[in-house]
Amino acid sequence: MRLFSVLILGSIAALSTPARGAAPAAVTRVLRAIDFEERRLGNSEELPMHWKKLDGEGMPHYVNGRLDAGRAHSGQYSFRFDLNGGSLVYRYAPGKIRVQPGAHYRVECLVRTTVLPNARARLSAMLTDADGHVLSGTTRHSEPYAALREQDDWQRLSVELSADDPGQEAFLVIELGLLQPAMFTPTVLGDRAIFPQDIRGTAWFDDVSVCQVPRVELSTERPGNIFYRDDIPRLLIDVNDRSTDDLAAQLVIRDADGRTVYQRSGALDDSAAQTPSPGRKKVSLLLPELVPGWYEAALVMTSQGQSLGEQALDLVLLAEPREAIAPDGRFGIIATDLPFEGWSELPEILPVLGAGRVKLSVWSEAGDVQNVDPAAFDQLLERLGELGITPTACLSALPPELADKLGGDSSLVALSRAEKTDWQQKLSFLISRHANHLDRWQLGRDGTDAFVTQPAMREVYRKVYRQFSALMDSPDLAMPWPAWYEMDGELPATVALAVPPSVLPEQLPLYMQDLRGRQGHNLSLSLQPLDRRRYGRQRQLRDLAQRVVYALAADARRIDLPLPFAVKRKDDQIVKQPDEMLLVIRTLIATLGNAEFRGRVPIAEDVEAFLFERAGTGILVAWDRGGSAKVRRLQLNLGKRPMRIDLFGNAAALVRPLASHAGADAMAAGARGEKPPEGIEIEIGPMPIFLVDIDAQAAQLRASVAFDRPLIESSFQAHTRRLRFINPYATAIGGTVKLIPPAGWSLSPSVQTFTLNPGEKFDRELTIQFPYNNLAGPKAITAEFLVQGERNIAFTVPVMLNLGLSDVGMQTLALRDGNDVVVQQMITNYGDHPIDYTAFAIYPNQARQERLVTKLGPGHTTIKRYRFSGVSIAAGTAVRTGLKELVGTRILNDEVPIQ
Repeated sequence: MRLFSVLILGSIAALSTPARGAAPAAVTRVLRAIDFEERRLGNSEELPMHWKKLDGEGMPHYVNGRLDAGRAHSGQYSFRFDLNGGSLVYRYAPGKIRVQPGAHYRVECLVRTTVLPNARARLSAMLTDADGHVLSGTTRHSEPYAALREQDDWQRLSVELSADDPGQEAFLVIELGLLQPAMFTPTVLGDRAIFPQDIRGTAWFDDVSVCQVPRVELSTERPGNIFYRDDIPRLLIDVNDRSTDDLAAQLVIRDADGRTVYQRSGALDDSAAQTPSPGRKKVSLLLPELVPGWYEAALVMTSQGQSLGEQALDLVLLAEPREAIAPDGRFGIIATDLPFEGWSELPEILPVLGAGRVKLSVWSEAGDVQNVDPAAFDQLLERLGELGITPTACLSALPPELADKLGGDSSLVALSRAEKTDWQQKLSFLISRHANHLDRWQLGRDGTDAFVTQPAMREVYRKVYRQFSALMDSPDLAMPWPAWYEMDGELPATVALAVPPSVLPEQLPLYMQDLRGRQGHNLSLSLQPLDRRRYGRQRQLRDLAQRVVYALAADARRIDLPLPFAVKRKDDQIVKQPDEMLLVIRTLIATLGNAEFRGRVPIAEDVEAFLFERAGTGILVAWDRGGSAKVRRLQLNLGKRPMRIDLFGNAAALVRPLASHAGADAMAAGARGEKPPEGIEIEIGPMPIFLVDIDAQAAQLRASVAFDRPLIESSFQAHTRRLRFINPYATAIGGTVKLIPPAGWSLSPSVQTFTLNPGEKFDRELTIQFPYNNLAGPKAITAEFLVQGERNIAFTVPVMLNLGLSDVGMQTLALRDGNDVVVQQMITNYGDHPIDYTAFAIYPNQARQERLVTKLGPGHTTIKRYRFSGVSIAAGTAVRTGLKELVGTRILNDEVPIQ
């Protein structure tokens, strides 16, 4: 570690050691600092000095900004923008900030906003000539920003730009804006696009600064900044400035939670840096030893104590050594927003993920792939074919040359009013040229609702499909379709179903079943992750993992996931920064790729467990749906090398029972009438984990244990159910199963013996009785198995029953009203004939209150209210409510806390 410290200190020092002729200490790189503290300068106007409001379409004259003393980042005043519909932009007067040829500049400001669903605050900067005309290609915009919560703090916005033309006098101009979506959201619909607006909203801007900064470029030697465990992570730093003599640098490494895990600065000799040209230095910097995960490496530049901002680079350290993952055709990556220039690294990146498919935009607003670089596209397709990766060519939008023929409209709906001669030949050439490498196509981007909201898009699909049919048999042409709309009319060849985050993971199978089993029609799922800013990092990652597991369990054959990179254009380059989601997607595909779903396994209360099998090896995906991490003692039969893998690919060996003959010990304990050994301890929380190399057959046996009818009517009489399970082994098994019911319940018989041949089903009847006052809801009957076969095993399975009424529903709400408790009971008849019940509510130490429910018709709902006056309300007190059949034995009990 000492050697590493010397290396890193020396590398950073190469950027910060003053050379001969260093700049004087009084020199500052800050060209302008605007803090809006102008009252002390004599400005009594509402508008800060040198700022002018821009006029134009979508910027109403009655919407204005002003100095505000109510909220500031520093000092007393800020520049306040108030919306009243439309957008608002102010520009700092041109000609005030002269720039030097060859210099690089950073403009920053602090902003705070009210919660804005649509509008966004933005900082912009550009260069102008002496007459105030904006120089082409110099405009830069920050990321649009709006607060998600009222308590969100000040946010820093920044842009960088360079004065590259040495022969032209130029000035830097700043713009502050509070913009509606029409001003910053890209669209292919042109004038036909409809954007939502925020009528009201406020933004405060403060501490605007302009600094002359070095141009710093961070990069790595690895495609996508992805490092394997056996790689040596190295950061490449290129600093270019008119003078680097006054610069100091600090390396800061942050993890996915934003915590600083490493920080280093220093000053040693200048020998570690290369100097390709005056004012330019290049450094290769070894990174410290870090645990696998996602990191942000930031280089913070300063000059004589003045911050010049920071340049950051995202990177991923994988937990596994370099090894190939067999591609799984069920998993695809959506790269339709990746520009042509960024395609070259895909053959390096996709095998890291294990994806078997990728979606690329061959038609888009950026152009037609045939006109950009057809030879490079041919080479890409050949390389993907060698890797076993199937591309899907997406016609995302009309390329510019085709859009120009149709009046500048690049949306696909323009094809509905176009002549065949306008587009047919271009599309036919694209299809025929790549027929050997492209057999899957898609019309439109994933997630678009154009085929729902614009009826003409259905005709566009038919037109394009006919063109495909003329050139190939049974073309696989997908139509994007939002999951929240019902699919009607003629089905396309393939439905690319976009599932929004509002659809819960467990609801995915319901959206898939409408298209399941229809001959000649394929279904692909486009899974959209939760918004990290709104829901947080942990919830976003676990939600995506759960979606993939539910989709595989429902036998999804095509699952498309977003490209786990933040892709943006920086000057003339495409910058791809890996997202932490890359780790999760890789782990999901590497662990569940080419595995088949075998069933859901009952393990413990509030634990979801899905069993998969690959090449005879069992893989169990489990998480706690209750939301709290617990150390649980699980009854699992482990394989030879059992492993626990988290979502980020970190593997740890599972500790098996001390004795290798734990199964035999369990049989002996059972023969003595003792409880079998408990099993292993493992922590299961909300984040899914993978238990790899478990006994797949034993897990399948567990997964098959169930009652024939999980719903048991809440009535005071004996109920019969059949207990079932299947022998998944290749040899005969025998043993006993002991059923342990909830307290007060009785089962007959409670112990049964069995002998099953391979594939044979156990199916026997038992009688269940329970107390009259039992609460409705899920009930677990514990089944203790002692199994004899090729080897003896023992395990415990919770078998679930749901106590309730099939045709009557009850929802209860208890509220505190001073010293009173008010109870509202909503009763619904789901049956096909009228019902007659007595409804009741019971509060501790109070008289029972009853209401009659008579002749409540099918599909009808009634509400009953109760009030318990002047009662003592202690913490945790609950109200018991229920229904009892007037003539019969049916009863429904419930207990609700007081809110």
